[in-house]
This record gives sequence, structure tokens and C-alpha cells, in this order.
Amino acid sequence: MIRRILRDRNRNSLDVDDDYGGAEFTLSGDRGFYLSSDGQRRQEELLNVAHKKRRLEPSNLDDQLAQWIPTPDDGFNEEEARAPPTVTLGKRKEYVSTRDPMSLWRPLKGDFLTELLRHDGLGDDTKHPCCVHCSVNFHPGPANQVRLFKCYECGQYLQCRECCVSNHKRLPLHVIQEWSGEFWVPITLAKLGVVYQMGHAGFPCPFPDTMIHNLTVIEAPIIHQIRISYCKCSKSDMADNLEQLIRNGWYPATVIDPGTCATFRTLESYRLYNVVGNLNVRDFTTSIERATDPSAMSGMTQLPDRYKQVGRMTRQWAFLLRMKRAGRGHDPRGVDSTVLGECAVNCWACPHDGRNLPDGWREVDPKYQFLYMLILAVDANFRLRNRIRVNEIDDPSLGPGWGYFVEPNKYREHLKNYVEETEISTCIAFAALLQKDSRNTAGLRVSGVGGCVCARHECMRPNGIGDLQKGERYANMDFIVLAALAGFTLLWLTISYDIGCQWKLKFFERAKAMPGDMRLNFDDINVQFGLPVWHAASHNEDCQNQNSLSFRPGVGRSDGEGVERVWSGLNPASYSTKDAGSGVRADQLEGKIDNNNYLKNVGQGITLQRKLVVAIAERDRQVAAFKDVTRTVEKEVRVQWRKAISDWLEDPTKPNPYILSRRDCPTEAQVRLEVRKDEEALTEGSKPLHGRSATAFLVAGIQIEDSQRRILTQLKGTVLIAADRENKIEEWRHSLLVKINKFRTLQRIYMPGAGSALDAHEAARNPEAPPPKAETIKLFMPSDLPANINDPHRGCIPGLIEMEAKLRVAQCENSLASLRSRLHAKRHLISFRNTSITGQVRSTKARTLIGEVGERVESYANRYRQGRAALIALKGIEAHPHLRELRPEDVQLDGDAEESDTAARKKLAMIGAGRGARAPRNAPGTSKRVMSWIWTAPGSLDEEMMHESVRVEWSRALARKTRWCEEVMLLREEMRRVLRYLAWQARWWREREALRTDLFAEAAAGIKAYALKQAAWHERLAEFFRTKWNVPAVTVAQHLVAEETVEPLFSAD
Repeated sequence: MIRRILRDRNRNSLDVDDDYGGAEFTLSGDRGFYLSSDGQRRQEELLNVAHKKRRLEPSNLDDQLAQWIPTPDDGFNEEEARAPPTVTLGKRKEYVSTRDPMSLWRPLKGDFLTELLRHDGLGDDTKHPCCVHCSVNFHPGPANQVRLFKCYECGQYLQCRECCVSNHKRLPLHVIQEWSGEFWVPITLAKLGVVYQMGHAGFPCPFPDTMIHNLTVIEAPIIHQIRISYCKCSKSDMADNLEQLIRNGWYPATVIDPGTCATFRTLESYRLYNVVGNLNVRDFTTSIERATDPSAMSGMTQLPDRYKQVGRMTRQWAFLLRMKRAGRGHDPRGVDSTVLGECAVNCWACPHDGRNLPDGWREVDPKYQFLYMLILAVDANFRLRNRIRVNEIDDPSLGPGWGYFVEPNKYREHLKNYVEETEISTCIAFAALLQKDSRNTAGLRVSGVGGCVCARHECMRPNGIGDLQKGERYANMDFIVLAALAGFTLLWLTISYDIGCQWKLKFFERAKAMPGDMRLNFDDINVQFGLPVWHAASHNEDCQNQNSLSFRPGVGRSDGEGVERVWSGLNPASYSTKDAGSGVRADQLEGKIDNNNYLKNVGQGITLQRKLVVAIAERDRQVAAFKDVTRTVEKEVRVQWRKAISDWLEDPTKPNPYILSRRDCPTEAQVRLEVRKDEEALTEGSKPLHGRSATAFLVAGIQIEDSQRRILTQLKGTVLIAADRENKIEEWRHSLLVKINKFRTLQRIYMPGAGSALDAHEAARNPEAPPPKAETIKLFMPSDLPANINDPHRGCIPGLIEMEAKLRVAQCENSLASLRSRLHAKRHLISFRNTSITGQVRSTKARTLIGEVGERVESYANRYRQGRAALIALKGIEAHPHLRELRPEDVQLDGDAEESDTAARKKLAMIGAGRGARAPRNAPGTSKRVMSWIWTAPGSLDEEMMHESVRVEWSRALARKTRWCEEVMLLREEMRRVLRYLAWQARWWREREALRTDLFAEAAAGIKAYALKQAAWHERLAEFFRTKWNVPAVTVAQHLVAEETVEPLFSAD
């Protein structure tokens, strides 16, 4: 029998279980077909079998949460999300008491005032004043009369002296008043003879100390003067006076013969007032002094100043609380064995090997390893300054390097060897690049701080903040970043930094010079750098495209601006820390940062779920949009474009696939460089005024205009969740106002004549109108100042007019080039829609996609118009004839929005015309459309560039789709990491309930109770989060829609 062998070259795969642990493997081989000589029978056999381990996906890891899908989105669609929740309670009836409660109170303000005054008398006991306990009557008269008292804490009733003393032997911190016969006067329990017995909570002691001590106890809002007796019996024979005070809940201000204490409740209240409301020690102390005795403010009575004592106690209390929450009291080695960063609150959602990463995460398929990437945001803050103090004592931080600040001694030693960088930046960032080494530091010990936070969750990293001595120097920032990464297990790392385009150039070289324990093996870490989304607008266009986070794989939709939001919460502390000692300042900022991290962590239940719903909706939208774009491109072309993207990601020196490969006009960066050279020639190389060149000043103004247009565009656009957009716009406005203030400072130097124009503009503004928003503030560039025959420079320094004119020409020409590119891409999409798309659903998606491209076209058109208007104001309309007026019809294409309107009008004309009638000959159409001048202007695009434009749009659409898909995956993995971290933290606390064996039973019981309480709290929180995150995405979206008050959650097409 003759057998012929035919082989199917498609590889077969079969899932099998490994005998050693159930790992999935693949059997690969050739399938052989055996045919008989008569061709009637066939047999199959798998030949050349090879065993290959299947690529591991995150869902196949040995982890109980690996296959859990938080906030499932099966069947999710926007129409269903827009619908109200399934269970509704109906519209709540509106009452005046909820809509305008003040209108109900106003008529009763007199009655309220009368009732308040009633408390200044005897009230219900006016006719027959007597003690409620023993019923003794009060009779005004001789000196031996019955005395009556009232206690605010006990209640609004009268007591005689004997009953009052008896009732307050165990309540020494109550506020007592005595009736003088005409009004109430304050009196202390000490003056009534009350002596509080320490060690027994006020109950009698068999062997009390014979010495009576006077003690000041601060129980907000009153400062109490009391008398105490320490315990000398067997109950306290092992406790000294300090321990007796602390065990009574009173914290001593000194360790030797304490004369002042504060209750635990007062210290905790102040800590919260400070970290939440930025209340400082001076204001707090002044408030309680005033509440205790208002007359002391006038000097009529004396009240000892307790400011220093309160400052010490509150500082120590906050530090001890951070130590307690970090479990340092459970370590048998003692608190002095605390390692760097151990007292910091870690971000629960960031990856921590051994805590919240599943076993085997290193072996996951490389395309999923971004799920375990750490994304950091780095920035400097020059609001948190600190002045030099004369005769300052050496008072370092209570836990140097134990929390968020870098270890100070190692940091200072590192900075001693600093050599000022000589790199010359080719990218103009708004203030950081040109002033990183030249901040005004006169009279300052610290000019600001540098910080490193997790970009996605806005938690400060342990050892992630350090003082800056003179500007934003690389030596400082390198140390801070590497200190924040010390001891961290990494495979992937992304760093967002507003001057990252320059900082990254020699970062790895500088990192090798760091202390040995801070050096990372970057050969084993995939590191990428990016620019924060908002700050990127201050960089050159080429720099933006080269370093944009939108083109960085694995980062999702991280904006890199999280560090700015952390600074906004810390900046109010600058008022109380700018004159503080170095140790006091560090400890106070540690408390603020600790509070920030805690709130960010406990808020993840709401934050991550809300972000996920938004990401799911936008992912679906971007995936659909990309599919529509992809249909317009041949498969072979798409393969080439994908390869170009992969090549660029591997080697950034290769052509950037997200920008046009060539331009027919100089880029704005090239023109800026030319103008800068002209300025240097004009000033003969002299040093720029105020450390900034005139070119940088003008570029800053144009960048501010771009930012203003961006905010206005965002306000007009549609959003998923209105509250999210409002928050981001407020952040942008704040950042923009900071830039405008810097611009105004330089404007006084380069444009002295602008002052009168600004004054006139402000005088013309309605004083009762609210102040203008950041996006509507008029900058008054040189082009905005009126021409003057007597002053050809218009109140500016010589040459500034010509500089702006050159920059405006570059702005117009580059905007025109970008506009033509977007129009070509739009024309391609319209052509594909008209020839290949049918059906309402696909037509609607295509119209949405074309509309998104059209929004970008309009953005470039507005930039051109603004630049041209400035150019005309500077040089007149005839100076640059090739830059013509851009009318709306100039940026319209055949088949654009007018086409559907034209068809409708033709149909309207046919109504009632009868069967077989023809449309009117003069019906408007597209055949008479005149080609816009933008296609005949110098630099107009040819067919090759049209292909380039489509490539750029396709590449960017792919990037958007990929980033949103990553965002959904990242958010779900972050939810899993939060639950894993909480479970690990609960186990960690349970392991510490009995670690210390050197304590008495009472202290050991307290340590055990605290550990169990912390473990139970983390377990309850984990269960709460998981229950919350099991709710389907549609249900979450519906409730968010119901809660929105500004705009709907989802925008209609």
C-alpha cells in the first residue's frame, strides 16, 4: 500500500496539566494526514511534537482575585447607563426648610436672642433658687449665705457648694460658675477645694501623696487650673508621676515636674484641625485663652502663655500617633530601630512585591506586565519655603527619614559634591528649565521642596520629599527620586516630570554616582519618561510629541499631574512653616502628607469605581472609533504603520509616527531659536533681564494664549462626568493663573508701557462683576497695545515688536500646516463614509468620528486667526499677503456638514412637485464650490502629505484606543491590589499582637487590643470595598447620573 503524507503547517495547540503543579503547557507539532492508495481512508497523526509553556496571563495566576472582575461591564452601553436606576424613590418633595432655611430663621432672630440672654440669669429657678440635690434654698443677704453654682457639662441646674464639690471630685475639668446674686461669675474647682486623686481616676487612694500639686490642664476650649495628688499606694508603686498623668489621659508638656498637660482629646482635635483646616498652634492657643478668660486679652487679668507648651505637646502627639499606626510600638527591637520610610502610609493601589502582587507576576506575558508598573510624578514646589532664623537651636525632626522626608544627613552629604549642571536646554518649558538653578534664595534656608508621588493615586512616596536649597537642581531631584525608589522591586517604571525632557538625558549617569544603597540596576528595569499632560503645552511641539504620556505604553490615561494636586493641599501649610525651625517644619509637613495619603487610600472605594465607569464608556467609544478609522486603510498599510510605531517605541531616534514626517514651513521651535539669536546679537550677548530672555517672555505669552483656548474648548465640549471636568478645569485655571502672574512680573520689565493699558482695562471693568476667569484674562501682548507715532516701540523695549511679529508668522504658518493635515484626514474619513458605510448605526459612529476630527480643525483655525490678528496689529494687513483671512467656508470640505443640509433642502423643494418632477436647477450643491486659498498657499499639502495626514490620525486613534483599554485594565488591577494590600495589612497586624514579651500584662493587653482592632478594621474595609465593587458598571453609572447636578454623566451623540 502506497501512503502519501500531507502536512498541515498550521500548528496545533492542546491544553494539558503539568504533573508538577497544574501549569498549562502547549503541545505543538505538525498534523500528518495518511491516505490509502485508493484514497478511501484517512488517518491523522501529530508529528514533531514540541512542548512549550503557554504564555501566562494575569487571570491564570495562582491568586484568589485573579479571575475576579471588579465592576463588571457585561452588556454595558451608554443608553442603558443614561437610564435612571431600576429602584427609584421618586422625586423628593421640596420644602422651604431645605431649600431656604435661613428665610424661616430670620423672623425668629429676636426670639433666639432672648433665649440666649435667658441663660445669663437663673432661668427656671429665678423665683425659688435652690440646690437640686439637697434642696437648700438660696437667700441673698449676709456673708454666710448659701452659695449656688452651675456646671455647663453637668446641665443647666443649680447646686450648692457641698453638692458641687462632691459631684466633681472625679470630674475636675468641668467649667463651673457661681451666682453672685446678680450675675454668674467663673470660678475654678480648685478654689472650691477640689483635689483630684491621680492613679484612681478621682476615687480615694489609701496612701495618697501628702503634697498637693497645682496643674494646668488644657481641655479645649478651656484652660483649667486644678489641684492634684499623686498616688503612692501599691496600685501605682511602679508608675512615676509622668506615667500616672499619661494613664489618666493627660499628656505632660515636660518630663521633669510637669506643670502643664493637655488631654488626649484636645491633642487629637488640634491634629485634625491642623491637617484638615491648617489651624496653627498660635491661633489655637489664642482661641482657647480667649475662651478661658476674654479679659486677659486686655491685660486686666493675667493668663500664663502656654504657646510653647502646646507646640511641644501637639508636635509630639502627632509624631507618636504616626509611630503607633505604623506598628512601631509592637516591635520588640524598640522605636529607634525604625528604618527609613517605615512610618509612611503606603499607597494601597500601587504595586508592592510581597504585599499586593500575585505570585508569579514576574512570569506574566510581557504584554500584560504594564499592570505591575509603577508610575511616578515628580515636581518641585516653591511655595513651601523656609527662612533663616537667627540663634536657632538645633531641633531636628523627631523621626529623621522615618516618614516622607529624605534622610537629612545623607542628603546633605550628597549635596556637598554637587556641581552645577551646564546643559543648555533646547526646549522652552515655562519657568522650570530656565530658572532651575537661579531661584531667588536671599534670606532663605529652603527655597522649596521637591516631591515624588504615585501619579495615579496621588500618594506621597516614602522618603519622597526633600528640601531645595537653590532652585530645582538635578542633584536634589535625583536624590529624592532614587530615595523614593530605594528597596522597591520593579520591572517597569514610568516617571512624569515637567522638565523630564532634559532631566532624563543624563539621569542614568548621575544615578551611578549615588550612595551605594540607593543605586538601582536600571539594566533590569524598563524605564520611560513623560511630560505631564497640562505642563506639556509649555514645551516645544516636537518635545511634546516625543515625550507625551499619551504615547507611552502601559500608562493608561494617567495625566502625570497628580503631584500638583498634592501641592495644592500642602501649600496652605506654608504660612505656618515658613518661619518655623527645620525640625518643627518637617514634622508638621509629615503630618499633612500623612493625612493626604490616608484620605487618598480610604477614598479608593469611590475613586477607582468612578474612574472605571468613565474608562469603560470611553474605551468602548474609542474602540468603535478606531475600528471605523481602520476600515478606511488597507491591511498592508496598517501593518507598515504598526511597525513604524513599534520601531519608534524601541528606538525614539527613529521617525515619530504620531507627527508629520515633513513640514513645508519652519517649525515654531526653529523660529524661536532664530529670534533668540537675533536678540543676542542685538544685546551683544549681555545677560537677559530678570534671568529670562525677551524671546522666552513672548513665547510664554503665546503659550498662555494656547492654554486659554484649550480651557475654552473644554468648556464647550462634552464630558462623561461633569464633576470630573469641573475639577480638572479648576486645576488648569489655578495653574494658568500662576503662569499669568509670572508673565505680569516680566511684563513690567519688557513692556513698561503696558501698565497704563492694564489700568485702563481694569477701570473699564464693572466693579460689581465677578473677577474674570483665567481663560478670559487679557494678556496685553505688544500687539495688544495701541500704535503711537511718537513711540514706535509702543512702550516696549526696542526690538520686541519685531520679535513678536516673527513668532506670530511662525504661529500662523504652523497652525495652517496642522489645519491642512487635519482637513486631509477628515476628507479621507468623509470619502470612506460616502462610499463604504451604510446603516444608521455605522453612519452615526462615522459622523461622531468626523466631528472629533473637526473639533481639532476648529482649534487650529482659532489659533491661526488669533495669530493673524496680532500680526495685523503689529505690521498691518499688507505685510504678509500669503496669510489671508480664514473664513468658516475656507475650512469646509466637500461632503462636510453642508452636504446633508443641501440634500434636505432639495428634498424640501420636491415636496408637492408631483411624480417624476426634477429638482430645481438652481438648487444649491457642491459643484460650484471654489477651492479655498489654504490649498494654494505656500506649503499646501500634496497627495503624499495627504497619506501622511491619514497615517498620523490613524496612529493617534490607535494610541487613544490602546491607552483607554490599558486604563480599564489598570483600574481593575488596582482594585485587586487594594484588596490584597488590606488583606496583607490585616495579617501583618495579627502577627504583631504578641511580638513583645518584655511588657507587663496591662501594656501587653493594650498592644494586643490595638493590633486586633487594626486587623479587624482593614478586614471590614476590604469587605466593604469588594461588595461595592461587585456592583455592575451599568448600575454604578445610573446612580452617578442620578447624582449629577451640573451636566449629564454621558453625552448624547
